[in-house]
Amino acid sequence: MKGDVKTPAEQQTSRERDHEVVLKVQAGDVEAFEALVKSHQKRIFRLVYTLLRDATEADCVTQDVFIKAFKALKDFKGEAAFESWITRITINTVRDRVRRRKPVVSFSEMGNADDDDTGGLPRHLDPADGTSPERDAMSRDIRRRLTDALASLSPRQRAVFVMKHYEEKTIPEIGTETGLDEGTIKSHLFRAGRKLRALLEDLR
Repeated sequence: MKGDVKTPAEQQTSRERDHEVVLKVQAGDVEAFEALVKSHQKRIFRLVYTLLRDATEADCVTQDVFIKAFKALKDFKGEAAFESWITRITINTVRDRVRRRKPVVSFSEMGNADDDDTGGLPRHLDPADGTSPERDAMSRDIRRRLTDALASLSPRQRAVFVMKHYEEKTIPEIGTETGLDEGTIKSHLFRAGRKLRALLEDLR
């Protein structure tokens, strides 16, 4: 159940490329920022969608994230990877969005561990590859099952599950980007994994 997974070497290359683009933008080449948008837009949208479960709202928030990142890029010191930096902006933007709906809610309070919320993953993650109608039909059915299973998780469970298993982030990275402590993250991952295994047992 992996999305756009990169090898460690690819991740390092991506970080180096991001750093080069950041330096160009900071030097005045504002058009270079488009490369950062293209590189991270899909991942950011997926994370926002996972948290908000509304495609239209996720699209608006994703645009807002990149506008904020562009405006703040002049102050980016490169102490963390650009990917981690913009993910943190994303989490804060989503949190602010939720606060406008419910003023007392923070990201760390978004859904209890046993919440049963509706939602899922965007359709562009459909695993159908076009090799045959039968294969595509099966792939769409699997995607639907995965979407339904992920929809049964709480917002926090979905967020940390996507970060860990789709983006292959480490526990410390997830903690840095979400503000959750290590024990809480591990608890969410355990509960999410247990629930998904039970729901998708027949697909194994």
